[in-house]
Parts: sequence; C-alpha cells; structure tokens
Amino acid sequence: MLILEKPYVSETLVKTAIAKDLPVLRNAMSEKMVEAGYALHLYNDAEFIEAYKQRKRLYTMSENALGWLVNHLPDKELLDKIALLKDKATFRRICSDMYPDFFFCEEEIVKLDNIDANKLQFPLVLKPSVGFLSAGVHVVHNADEWNAAISDIQRNFHKVSTQFPEFVIGTQKFLIEEYICGEEYAVDTYFDENGNPVILNIFHHRFANESDTSDRLYCSSRSLYDQYEEPFMNFLVKLNKVLQLHDFPMHIEFRYDGKKAIPIEINPLRFAGFCLNELQTHISGVHPIVAYLENIHLSKEEMWQGKEKDTYSFLVLERPADAAAEEHFNEKKFRERMMDVLELRPLADPTVGVAATAFIRTDDAHREELEHILHLDMHEYMTR
Repeated sequence: MLILEKPYVSETLVKTAIAKDLPVLRNAMSEKMVEAGYALHLYNDAEFIEAYKQRKRLYTMSENALGWLVNHLPDKELLDKIALLKDKATFRRICSDMYPDFFFCEEEIVKLDNIDANKLQFPLVLKPSVGFLSAGVHVVHNADEWNAAISDIQRNFHKVSTQFPEFVIGTQKFLIEEYICGEEYAVDTYFDENGNPVILNIFHHRFANESDTSDRLYCSSRSLYDQYEEPFMNFLVKLNKVLQLHDFPMHIEFRYDGKKAIPIEINPLRFAGFCLNELQTHISGVHPIVAYLENIHLSKEEMWQGKEKDTYSFLVLERPADAAAEEHFNEKKFRERMMDVLELRPLADPTVGVAATAFIRTDDAHREELEHILHLDMHEYMTR
C-alpha cells in the first residue's frame, strides 16, 4: 500500500505500483499521476483504511504523508511509533542506555538567542527536533559559528519550514547535541512480521568537508556491505528490543567511528527520500519498496552479483539559490562529463531547490569522478 506525496514521486515507483496493482491513496499527488496517464489503482480514505486492516504493510512516499496518517489511520500503536521516531530528542532519550555518554539537550527556538555560546562544548550539531532532509541543520565548531547559525535560523528557517507540515519539520524546538565523529552512512531497512530487521540499502553519505551538510552524494558498493552490514544489523537488533517494531520500514542515518555505529536520526515508514532508495533497482533489479511489501529478503551476494568491483551512487544536484526562474538543468553537459549515467531525473519545480537527481556507476579507474561531484559548481550545469 502506498501514499504518494510531495516533494517528488519517481516514474519508476509509479510504474512499479501499476505493475504490482498496489492500493494507492487518492490524494492530490496520486490524482495528478492519473491525470498524466498513469493507471494507478486509487482508493479513497475509507477504502484505503479497510485495505490497510487486511494488508498491514504501508509505505509513505514522503513525510508529507504523515499528516494524513495522524488524522485518519485508526492504528494508535503505529502512530505512536512514528511520533516517537520523528522526534529526535525523544529518540535520543530512548537510545540513552545504548549510548550513556552521548550529550544532547533540547531548547525552544525562541530561547536559542539566550544561550551563552562560551559555555557550549564544541563541535556540536544544531538541528530541528523534528526535521526532513538537511533543513535547519548546522555543524558548529566555535562561538562565532554558533552566532552565525542562530542568525541563519532566524533569517531563513521559517521560510524553508513552511514548505512542509509541522509534523514533518517542527518549528518550535531545536536539538543541540555533540558532534558525532566518523564517516556518515545511511541504511534502508524494514522489520518483518516477526520483528527481524532486513537491510535493503547501505549508503556512504560523502561530504566535501566537515561543515558540509548537503545531500549531494550517496555511494554504495559490495565492499561497503562487507564492512558495515554486521555492525548496522547489530544496532537494529538492539533497537528493536526497545521499540518492538514489525511490518515497518525506516531510513536511518549513522556515524561510524570505526568502533561503533551511532544513529543520527531515524525516518519512519519510508526509505531514503527523493527516491534515493531506488539505487537498489539499478544494482539488483529489485525495487526496495516491493521487497518490503512482499517480504523479500535480499542477500548482499544476490544484490552485487557481477558488480562486485563497481560503485553505484545517487546524486542530489541542488538548484543554485540565485538561479533565474527560466534556467534549467543541462542534461547533455552532465552526461558528457560522467563515466556512466544510469538515469537522470531533472526536476522542473524550482521551489524544491533541486535541479536534478542522478544515478551513476563508477569503477576503480574513475574514483576521482566522485570527488569532483562533491565540489562541482551547479552554476556550470544550468542553462537558459
């Protein structure tokens, strides 16, 4: 069962839903897909709720869909789990026994100005207690950067947050927590009917530098699975001893310092946003949402057969903030500069802030291409 919502629904997902005859909630987004010629099987609110009672497995395309669940779905247990995981401060409290030395605190946005930066222990991360993508997230190394972050939040965060419901990006409280050292990774997983975790995607979220908080580049490879599948699986098993989840998908972001995996946040009832999760369809041919809905357990051997030496990556190519409305992404130029563009998805809506997303493949001889992507100037790929 699917709830399609803003900011983005891929054609790949829509065609998969049609091929599998999945029940799709009737709303503005799904009706727009039908108007575009896609023969989706739409259910009104009452029909969707009845179908959920029979199937139990539900996937929300975007966190914008969570508002509908809160207002319509008669499943208090599920809604309580979603609310718990969406609130980063509550999640930190739940994990406190697993990470007893980890510092965090929560403060109302109107009181951030009153905090004496000289009493803070840097580096730290400042972010909305409830959030989506990297909206309002700041890595802060000193008092000057703290003051700059507060100014940026006061100036820009309200404008960004109004693009999403309050349930998706909270606008009242911010979380202050210690900076987690190590590389950042992301995992798409679901808990089956018995509460056992199934890992569908492992990504290395690469950054240009320490202050970078963008979603520009996510990479996956067989070697990544060999190194990190076990520690991430161990975390999921421990987490579910507390949460008791079943028939439940989620996207988790970690930092791994070489000894332990510390979660940054968990996004409930969905996998990676902007259809990043569909990188798996290019790797194995299996759509991760279908794997969840049909209880498919993919092994890393099945995923990476014949691709053991390759790196598969997903790119979020931001639209420059100063780009004119008539400027659009230059697909031809981008393809010419990359080794193997598997799929390119330009986004026409300038309000999303993304010019395009892309799926690419690289090999050992083209490793430098990924470093180039981290530092490329998107102005070079915009044209009138």
